[in-house]
Amino acid sequence: MLSDLHSTVILFIILCFLHMPISLGQDDERYRNCGEPFRCRGMDIVYPFWGGGKLEYCGHPSFEIKCESNIPKIAIESTRYEVIDINTPNRIVTLARDDLLSSICLDNPENASFDLNTFSYVSSDLNITLYFGCTVRPGLQLPPSSPNRFNCNSNIFGIYTLIDVPFDLTLVTCQEEIIARVNQTNAVALASPTASMEVLRRAIAGGFSVNWTAGIDSKCQQCGNSGGRCGSNPDSGDFACHCLNGIHSNDCNDGQRDLPGNLSSTNPHNLLLLESLEDKL
Repeated sequence: MLSDLHSTVILFIILCFLHMPISLGQDDERYRNCGEPFRCRGMDIVYPFWGGGKLEYCGHPSFEIKCESNIPKIAIESTRYEVIDINTPNRIVTLARDDLLSSICLDNPENASFDLNTFSYVSSDLNITLYFGCTVRPGLQLPPSSPNRFNCNSNIFGIYTLIDVPFDLTLVTCQEEIIARVNQTNAVALASPTASMEVLRRAIAGGFSVNWTAGIDSKCQQCGNSGGRCGSNPDSGDFACHCLNGIHSNDCNDGQRDLPGNLSSTNPHNLLLLESLEDKL
């Protein structure tokens, strides 16, 4: 009799534990961490970006920024970029290719790519084509004034072209080519008859801009207005609003508290356990 009563009490306690909200410790930690400032080169890094002391759940999974020697850098589709500026209200980030910043003369040039579900190019920027490993065809010679040309070594050079800077490519043989982007101001400078390799370097360093998709942070203002801090669920990548009372799908007042991990009473394994315990009681 006493043994049965003892077992019933234990089962009742376990049942109550599974039904009750989990400890706020983890939720408090996420809420607190996502409120910590993350600065690099004087820029405030905020959602959807994350990095430093702000862990992945404080941003969108694809937007990690690493602060290297006080230079913010981000990897997108395997290409690394230096982050020149972030305009959060307009969802614009200005980037410069890290490899081209190190050297215009690339040994193994590759075209960069963007997930167009995440980013879109700013229309005012222009494409620039960079040709590498170029030599003059036998019996031909380049025009006396050729601002498109940049030297890599004594025998091999590069060529750049864009809308207002054409070049007769029948004069040369080039081994590789890639498409890069520059802003409109630097495109004008590259079209100047006095353009030089230094002008090209400055154009690359000036970067180009991309918009991130509005859907990524569409719920962030609503979350912030409710006292929450914007972030994501690292497992699914879905938006998450980190609040003092837990993680919510939209904002701190939506009543949809997402219990992380296996302690959730909606976890299938726990549902089976609940049913089993309720049958025994």
